[in-house]
Amino acid sequence: MNWLKIKQNIFFRRSLGFIWHLAGIYFCYWLAFGLKFDFLISEKNANNFHQTIPIAIVAYVSGILLFRLYRGLWRFFTVWDFFMTIGACIAGTSLLALGVLFRNGGEFGPYPRSVLLINLLLIIGWEVGGRAFVRLLREWKVGRTYVNLKRTRRTLLVGGIDECHFLLRSLQRQQASLGRVVAIVSDDTIGGAATLQHIPITEGLDTLLSVAEKRRVNNILFMPPFHTAGTIREAVDSMTKASFSPSYRVMPSMDDIAEGRVSVNEIRKVEIEDLLDREAYDVNTERLRDFVTGKRVIVTGAGGSIGSEICRQLIHLLPGSLALVDSSEFALFQIERELKPIAEELGVILFAFTGDVRREDAMERCVQMSGGVDLVYHAAAYKHVDLMERNAPACFHNNAIGTMVMAKVAEKAGATDFVLVSTDKAVRPTSLMGASKRLAERILMERPESRTRFKAVRFGNVLGSSGSVIPIFREQIANGGPVTVTSRSVTRFFMTIPEASELVLAASSISEDRRIFVLEMGEPVRIDRMAHRMIELSGFVPDVDIPIVYSGLKPGEKEYEELLTNDENVERTDDDRIWVVAKNDGVFLDEVDIGELLELIDSGEEAALRDFAHSHIPESKLYDSESSR
Repeated sequence: MNWLKIKQNIFFRRSLGFIWHLAGIYFCYWLAFGLKFDFLISEKNANNFHQTIPIAIVAYVSGILLFRLYRGLWRFFTVWDFFMTIGACIAGTSLLALGVLFRNGGEFGPYPRSVLLINLLLIIGWEVGGRAFVRLLREWKVGRTYVNLKRTRRTLLVGGIDECHFLLRSLQRQQASLGRVVAIVSDDTIGGAATLQHIPITEGLDTLLSVAEKRRVNNILFMPPFHTAGTIREAVDSMTKASFSPSYRVMPSMDDIAEGRVSVNEIRKVEIEDLLDREAYDVNTERLRDFVTGKRVIVTGAGGSIGSEICRQLIHLLPGSLALVDSSEFALFQIERELKPIAEELGVILFAFTGDVRREDAMERCVQMSGGVDLVYHAAAYKHVDLMERNAPACFHNNAIGTMVMAKVAEKAGATDFVLVSTDKAVRPTSLMGASKRLAERILMERPESRTRFKAVRFGNVLGSSGSVIPIFREQIANGGPVTVTSRSVTRFFMTIPEASELVLAASSISEDRRIFVLEMGEPVRIDRMAHRMIELSGFVPDVDIPIVYSGLKPGEKEYEELLTNDENVERTDDDRIWVVAKNDGVFLDEVDIGELLELIDSGEEAALRDFAHSHIPESKLYDSESSR
């Protein structure tokens, strides 16, 4: 057994503590007699000492056992432990006095009573001093590691005084990961100069830049209640204007700080998602639970960004069964592995099915394996614009025909609702990907009336989804740049993955048939500005540390996205963030000819596919076949 294991052995630690207590009791009692008589102890007082020392040992050991001092971890000695230690010492002294009285027949007699008070003070000093020494030794070790960071990571805390106090206390063992805290900026009223654990506090968020520059910080940590998008955005702007480029961190959980349940793992980098100033959405949870609970649900594209988040939220609504469908084996393995323990805990039957939504026989086997289906969330799609421009047959086959096949299978199985996850790129499409999704919407809306309600939910870009611009920017910044942006004027609608998935579920629970839902996306965001923000959040100065290069629009891309065509009107639903496209009879010239589309896909004629899409989407602005090469 090595020394580390011996030190961690509870019996060994308590044995050392017991020896410490016994030594202290004996030493303090001897010292009390010595101090009382100036170390000129007569034979009579020496006899008093020797005859009562056993009583003292029993009395103080009883006090220690009564107050359970043997359980305390000395390196975490607190104010509460201090009072408990004093209580144990007072209890021990009281028992010693009672023992002496009992021995002398109800009176102290020749026993010097002042020894009791002197011994009490000495034993308190011994017990408290030992624990305080261990605590100080631990603090010194942490502090020594901490001081070594003086020339590396210097951290500025932005938050309430109470929150900063809880954080510093909770992270004492992990301060090396946090960095050396050199200043605190707060809006709390402090009435002049003040410090917290010897760290200077400055009042007013308007002093953030001056404090950061004065203290030469290279890390700013935002804490509740100053972790909002507006506060962080203003801080980043002021730092950038001053050419000051620290890195930014955020502690998002107020509850964890208040309860003291804080770890370095919860402190994360401020991401671009934190600056997306979107209002919280109140989901009609009761309606959603009624819609999902106990139902047999299939999610296609379950391993993708949106599909996997839909599954994460669905499983907590307690469906009877949840079938995960994806053509990517690895993505399917990952989401099944994540959800399996949750499903077992909640009693939800979970299936993982590797299959292609373009194959009707495969999807029918999936339905059979699931014991039937009530709800289908169709998130499987090819969505990378530039890549799909160069793979037209696969794009239409997967996005349009795959939707048709899945709708047919769901309808045949008697599903009550089928929900297509669509995109704003389906509106006046300039890309094959957008055109294929627009055709998928039409295929659903044009299906004959049946038991199955068909819906499409249309929204914009999702921050951090696979293939989106955010992961690309992150990779480029990590590699030192350059960051490539198509154009200074390009704008996109953005929302977070959880928000988009939540709104898809909310829209699906609305009792409408053959309707397209549009999610409220807020104001469009300039991609150029987003690239600047991401570079700033990484602690760099745009076009100084990390260059930005403008590459121009690729085939199929457009400057801005839309959520509606000119001939579409929207009506507000009961959910203030969800709109539904009004039904307009006669909008479409001809129904989508699935047979012709399949023939064109099989032939691989890209130009013919473009002509087909344009003839069925008159408002489209597709690149011709020559310009796409």
